Amino acid sequence: MGTLASNRKGFITGTSAANYASSLNVTSGTATDSATGNQNSIQYFKSSGRGGGTFRFVRTFIHFNTSGISGASSISLQLTSTAGNAGNGLHQVTAVKHTAGGGNGSAIVDNDFDNVDKSTNYSNATAYGSSGTITFNLNSTAASQINGGNDFNIALLLTADVAGEEEDPLE
Repeated sequence: MGTLASNRKGFITGTSAANYASSLNVTSGTATDSATGNQNSIQYFKSSGRGGGTFRFVRTFIHFNTSGISGASSISLQLTSTAGNAGNGLHQVTAVKHTAGGGNGSAIVDNDFDNVDKSTNYSNATAYGSSGTITFNLNSTAASQINGGNDFNIALLLTADVAGEEEDPLE
């Protein structure tokens, strides 16, 4: 079984919105390209605050150079979660296709926040634990992309973000 390290990884903190539904539809945010260390890189944030609320999502973007790969199957993505960054471990995360960074591993930028294809899932919803190794078992759509191209772009979003739920899950 081979291992392929990511070529580039980062996350984008979406622009804050006044309500949950609006936070699902923002088009930009603040990009952190080539992230290192411990980060809150997949998140739904809600603060009722004075005079209104703040709602936002954080999405992770990962690029792999897959040139020269063929015949890959039974593919998984493994990440390490550290205590304190994943809450109580009950979060569900889904891997989807993205075109951030031009789709070719270039730097992610603020306006890449909505460059995700929520209709192209690369995994089922996966429990994201509070610490340890998290394994996403990638599907045949992901395998086809890996085997058929030079670039594999995978975004990690909370499953509620992917579903575009209308109701705030924390209400």
